[in-house]
Amino acid sequence: MATVRFSESLKSEIVGNARSMFTTSVENARNNFPAEWHTRIYETMFSAEVRAKFDALPDWAMERKEKIDFSGFMNCPDDVWQSSATKVKTWALHDEVSLQFATPKPWPYNDGKAPMGGRASWRTFQADYTDTRWDWLKPQMKEYTKQVFDALNKREQFVEGVMKLMQTYSTLAPALKAWPALWDLVPEEAKERHKKISSRSRKDSSDLDVDLNRMTAEVARTKLTGGL
Repeated sequence: MATVRFSESLKSEIVGNARSMFTTSVENARNNFPAEWHTRIYETMFSAEVRAKFDALPDWAMERKEKIDFSGFMNCPDDVWQSSATKVKTWALHDEVSLQFATPKPWPYNDGKAPMGGRASWRTFQADYTDTRWDWLKPQMKEYTKQVFDALNKREQFVEGVMKLMQTYSTLAPALKAWPALWDLVPEEAKERHKKISSRSRKDSSDLDVDLNRMTAEVARTKLTGGL
């Protein structure tokens, strides 16, 4: 009897759709850094006295930056937020955050020699963990990376559940009987094939060590927010 089998390509598409459910929540977590970073990081890099000297110079004497791309700390511990599915560094950002200034800020042409408490490259800035000027930033950074970890971990735990479902059942039909919400993750071509053919008898969904009700709630939430 013909069936829709979980080929590697079908599994890959379903996993991709499962991950995409969490795109918005992960982006929101990464964008939800403290608003004061836009000004306070710059003001920590350059003291009030230095900024006053910057402002006293004519515009042609200095660069002007519209933003800082902040990538976390250098000279920092190797602490991580970690679970069986996810690992996120506590002090160094995988994806730097863009700190836009309300108005362009003066910036030294030779920033490599400026005592700004960190290291600036052509595109990012890293604060020096050993510099006490950044002590105010450390608890905020830790809270920020934890929320990014939580968002990524929620995604990866969901994906693990979907993968386990596909490993338990070799074909689509019994997997759908065990967890109907899987239908929302199945690509259209596979849906059309499934509609035309019969399936094998299903296994008992109690064999799965997966919280299917929680996974169903995640799919429903994503559909309500326009993610599927």
